[in-house]
Amino acid sequence: MTTADELLGRLAALDKDALAKVLAHRPDVLDEPWPRRLDVVAARLAAPESIDAALLRLPMPLVQVLRAVQLCYALGRRPAPVEDVSRLLGAADVGSYVDELAERALLWWDADGIALPEPLRRNSFAAEGLGQPVANLLGELGTSRLAKLSKALGLPDAARKPELLLGLVGFFRDGERVRELFATAPEETRKLLLDMAGGVPEVQGLVPAGWAFDHGFLYGTFYGTVAMPIEVSLALRGPDHQLPFTPEEPAFEVTHTGAEAAEAAASAAALRLLDRVSAVLDLAAAEPLPLLKDGTIGARLVKKLAKDTGATPAEIELAIDLAAQAGLLVADEPPPPRRGQKAPAPTLVLDPDLARPAPALLYRLLLTTWWDPAPPEFEVDVDALVRRLVVRLAARLDPGDAITDVDALVRLAEWHAPMLPSDDFAGRVRDALGEGELLGVLAHGAATAAGRALLAPDRLVEVTDELVSRARTTALFGTDLTAIVPGSPDARLAALLDRVADREAQGTATSWRFSPASVRRAFDQGSTTGELLEDLRAVATGELPQPLVYLVNDVARRHGEAQVVDVASVVVGEPAVLAELAAHRKLAKLGLRAVAPTVLTSIVDADRTLAALREAGYAPTRHAADGSIVLPARDQAEPTVAVRDPEPGEGPPDPAGHAERLLAAPSSGPVLLRGQLARAMSDRYAGRLTPKQQQLCWQLEAGLPVDIAYGDEHLVIAYPELDGDVLDVWSLGDRTYRRLELARIELAQASTAVSLA
Repeated sequence: MTTADELLGRLAALDKDALAKVLAHRPDVLDEPWPRRLDVVAARLAAPESIDAALLRLPMPLVQVLRAVQLCYALGRRPAPVEDVSRLLGAADVGSYVDELAERALLWWDADGIALPEPLRRNSFAAEGLGQPVANLLGELGTSRLAKLSKALGLPDAARKPELLLGLVGFFRDGERVRELFATAPEETRKLLLDMAGGVPEVQGLVPAGWAFDHGFLYGTFYGTVAMPIEVSLALRGPDHQLPFTPEEPAFEVTHTGAEAAEAAASAAALRLLDRVSAVLDLAAAEPLPLLKDGTIGARLVKKLAKDTGATPAEIELAIDLAAQAGLLVADEPPPPRRGQKAPAPTLVLDPDLARPAPALLYRLLLTTWWDPAPPEFEVDVDALVRRLVVRLAARLDPGDAITDVDALVRLAEWHAPMLPSDDFAGRVRDALGEGELLGVLAHGAATAAGRALLAPDRLVEVTDELVSRARTTALFGTDLTAIVPGSPDARLAALLDRVADREAQGTATSWRFSPASVRRAFDQGSTTGELLEDLRAVATGELPQPLVYLVNDVARRHGEAQVVDVASVVVGEPAVLAELAAHRKLAKLGLRAVAPTVLTSIVDADRTLAALREAGYAPTRHAADGSIVLPARDQAEPTVAVRDPEPGEGPPDPAGHAERLLAAPSSGPVLLRGQLARAMSDRYAGRLTPKQQQLCWQLEAGLPVDIAYGDEHLVIAYPELDGDVLDVWSLGDRTYRRLELARIELAQASTAVSLA
């Protein structure tokens, strides 16, 4: 019986609440497409990827109880007696921990003890300072060697290998007999064996301990090492030896930072990061952001953008990273260079098809991207797991309370997730704290309303809308030519002040300073005196100070005192043709002026000059500065994709609802065999399927999405099951299962590559 078959029987015996607990603890089981029946749930629960994900979320005592059960199995106690597990851990009762592991479908109660599924059974216990079971080491020996060892131990004679193995394994599992034999070993050998039993069960090279080899205390392995069996190590450690068991959380002190202060700091940080992301997007729209050759963000780019925007490098790095992960910025890979040319570096550009989200929606997009990023391929996203753990631990406390001792928080996080693979767990916790503070998820170590909303997604829209609405829309203008915004400015106010003044300081308040150069910058961008003063008065809490009005008027009066004429375009050709063009009445609007016999200058740009010449009947070509012909550019399409909040049915799956649905359905169903769908569809097409139609049937049987026409509908379907004349499929567009009549399915559609991610 496979693990999935055994799980299916146990799941079918659960009630709705118990099954809902299993689904809540193993959320990956409810990934789309939803499991049709309990047999699919069992198969997903038994998958190694799902088991690994569940193990990574186990706290320390559950991991230790699971290891004790695994050790019992390795010692041949199957199912594991509860008393043996309790004795190994030195615990009076482990029943509650076994219940929690059973709710995660990682083990379950059996009539005779605790049952462990096959994928979780172990043969090596290096983490506990133990080696392999003696049965594994004895199984590598020949019959003659087993017989010699059996005789040395004084066991009854046996001719067959299974009988020899049975007797030897029984001997070494009797700790008292092992200790009695150990007492007869030479003193030097006893010292060596005790050292290895203390936590070094395998050593490299030869060990001068002939007695230990002759009596089965040590074994040579295929890899050239010398190993001590688990049974020998435990026997030499003594009958009272226990495995580590720490059921209590590490102690930590709670500091009350104040809920209002935490929310104010978080609001300022979140709005500041939102301003940074908007600034990065604006810069990328004006000019693509260069990346390193490996496609990563370079430190030079981060420092430059930080200087240009007045941000810190950490803010810019997080802003670029989140914008890229959220799809706001996309990598633009240059075409392969020609031979002998240097390959240009890739760049980050705005996604031309994606409309810029509104501030509150943009903030939600950044939050959810940070909280639940796209998982990396073939590895665990430890950073994402750590940041979720840190926020959950902070959210357990009352609002405004925090664990300010980072070392204590690291110890607490390690207790709650001891199996997370990381060589620098403390560094990851500190990174999560820093990023959480920049995003407004944490403030002074306390979980904010935004951080708590990540754990309760139904409140995320309400909380983020309120947070973004706290942004200031007015500024205090001083007679010293400064503007101060107490709190965080909204995007419109920040853009106006950035255009006409220079940022000086940021924190709980942001200040700008006006100067002739900053005001001239606004005029250079097309502002007029009246427009600029009107915009500033609209955001001022009172009257504009006279020094600022004088400064704007003075800069406006001097603006344009010297003129630099820009030659919009140049026309090059034969002197006779150029003379004709300069005298052409229809081309007078171009302001053509001869600066050389073969050169005319135009007062309009190259595009309009080109169009006017063609309209007048000439056939000009456009050239770049290096003389190469410029091909016409394609029209820039308007954005066609908009970010939106999830609909009610698109949120996280409800374990209770799925448990009720699954228990109401049959526990198992038909399996679609290879070629079965093609045979069924051939009846639909009078026994004649085209090669393309056969290919679509095979794709469906392999679990690949396929385009079909069903009546007046166009569907993308996958994961079929055949039920007579009905095909039960998952509809990717509807995000649900559909039952389709074979007679109405049209396979004339071309297959479309669709990602199920």
